[in-house]
Amino acid sequence: MSIRKRSVNHNGSNNVQQKEVMISSTPSRVNLSSPRKQHTKLHIGVWGRIFFIVGVFTILVLMLKELQRGSHTDSIPSETAEIQSTNSKDVIQEDDNIKKCSFRNYPSNRLYGLSKEESTPNFLTQAAYIRGIPPDIINPVERDDTILLPGDGIKNVIQQSSPTKVCLDTSSWENRIDKDGKERLPFTDGHNPSIVSLSSNPYTTSNTETSTSHQQQHSRLDPIHIKPIQSAFPHSLDSLFLGVSIFGGGQCKFGFTPEQVDEYGYSLHEEPPGGKRAVINILDSNFNTIAQTTLLLEKDERYGTVKRRAVQPEKTSTGEHYARIHQEFDDPRLFFHMGRVWVLYRNGPLFGYTDQIHNPIHFEEVKTDGSGDDVKFIAYVKASETVWIGGGRNIALISEEPIGKKSDNGEVQWVPNPSLKALTWVDPVTVRDDIDLRSVDTKLLSSGRRLLEEAAVISQEHRRLGTKPSKSNIHGTNGYMVPLTSTGELLGIAHFHRPENRKESEYALHGHHYTHAFFTIARQVDDKAKDSSNQAPFKLKRLSNEFVFRANSTPSGETEPPVDGDIIQFASGLDVVGGDVDGKLIISYGINDCEGAVFSMTMQKVQKMLIEVSPGQEVVDLMETIVYWEPYSVYSRHTGI
Repeated sequence: MSIRKRSVNHNGSNNVQQKEVMISSTPSRVNLSSPRKQHTKLHIGVWGRIFFIVGVFTILVLMLKELQRGSHTDSIPSETAEIQSTNSKDVIQEDDNIKKCSFRNYPSNRLYGLSKEESTPNFLTQAAYIRGIPPDIINPVERDDTILLPGDGIKNVIQQSSPTKVCLDTSSWENRIDKDGKERLPFTDGHNPSIVSLSSNPYTTSNTETSTSHQQQHSRLDPIHIKPIQSAFPHSLDSLFLGVSIFGGGQCKFGFTPEQVDEYGYSLHEEPPGGKRAVINILDSNFNTIAQTTLLLEKDERYGTVKRRAVQPEKTSTGEHYARIHQEFDDPRLFFHMGRVWVLYRNGPLFGYTDQIHNPIHFEEVKTDGSGDDVKFIAYVKASETVWIGGGRNIALISEEPIGKKSDNGEVQWVPNPSLKALTWVDPVTVRDDIDLRSVDTKLLSSGRRLLEEAAVISQEHRRLGTKPSKSNIHGTNGYMVPLTSTGELLGIAHFHRPENRKESEYALHGHHYTHAFFTIARQVDDKAKDSSNQAPFKLKRLSNEFVFRANSTPSGETEPPVDGDIIQFASGLDVVGGDVDGKLIISYGINDCEGAVFSMTMQKVQKMLIEVSPGQEVVDLMETIVYWEPYSVYSRHTGI
């Protein structure tokens, strides 16, 4: 048999090596109990030689087959493999990538505690939840193609895929061998991933008969801006995904005892080796990473509003180009505007901790030496194209706006030439349309698109202060509001963490016990005002109940992941592929500030989870305390998730 051992070199490419294991058959023993021993010995000599020759021939045949198979494997195009598919069960457990690309295990105190029989903390039992319903669990089983529903028996409907670990390689900046020669897991595996489709228009259905020509003409991403990716991979862009993850401080081993650090094989580092960075990766249709590169900052202008710390412009030693460095892009999330991919993030040391920063991402093709070992492209942002938005928390950007009313022939209509807007608060719904792009738009467009008017008025729905005695403490999560073309709504995912304060505690350094909820917003359009639909205010339209994602961790002493969530989960990526009726929702999220996961749900399931709110209602109006808290039960709490 052949064992495939993958090793990743320091320039980030993946070499597929073949480790051969020969299989031989030992000849069976000959019974020497016959009285004609001499004759038997003669036969033994003859048959022994025959068995030896046959055995050698068999081994040679097997080796030839393995060599042929190895030659075929080594012919995998290197440009498709910085990290090969690492979730396949065909790869043996000894393979190093299996350790890095499997979900980590944590002690039981890193679980949410939904299944606890013992006392639950007061900050959970006495808190208010959407509609007074405790959180449910998404992905309650590994695959839900057979779901047990009370009274309905077994239903064979695949509504969600199993979570896939977002697998990234850290070997170019981290040595995982400790001082005692023991190999340990990385400091972090990259957390809070934001993953989106690279399709020009992912909202169309696969059925061309049901896709209107207008839908097909709509484009959120111009392939010309990601040409280096298109050149590097022979795949159709429609089947590829783009992701970004943060390698920051992390909380992988928070609360671990020294014995647990050794037991679980965690890193001994206390700070991220090589400094904080964000990593861009390309994923295939199964969410396996096939390439990655560190996101760089091009120092073509001063970068930062904190003057004493700002990064100054700098050119390379030759003076021909501006220097590029990796930088702190905290909680990066991807969005689209002007046919390009942008990244939204924070950088506290350079911009303060209340501003959200965003830049368009540039991709550049890299010439290689022909060995197939080099990264085929790099990704970077320019300091001169930095835009920041003050206020808000975990904001989401809005660029594409479907109009709720369709044309007479049923085609989806879109707001023409939409400006960039920001959903700064979910409760109450607060959308800003005064984003100052600092002339970045005119720099990006060769035709010189006109500047946004500096005197744009902020949307009237400002954050409500002091008008109600209570608040919901809900926060936005994903960086881009996804259009739902069938209804004209924009879909987002928001989160709570309980308690609301982010002080260090026995549970985490910051927030913990996260839950999430889907929500939609749409413009409140007057039927008589068709021409001014893009000026109407945004309002909350639908809101799901709260949920957590099924934990993938198996604590020490357990044989499988418990029916529970992780203590820290942060859904930073959301996208729709194949339409909002029959398509899928792609959800990417971080686990324990340590690793990332991605999976898909059917939009049919998401649509059922979204519950319409009454006109004028905000999230706070739906918050209620729970009368009686009890351990999680799939049957007693099943709400369609």
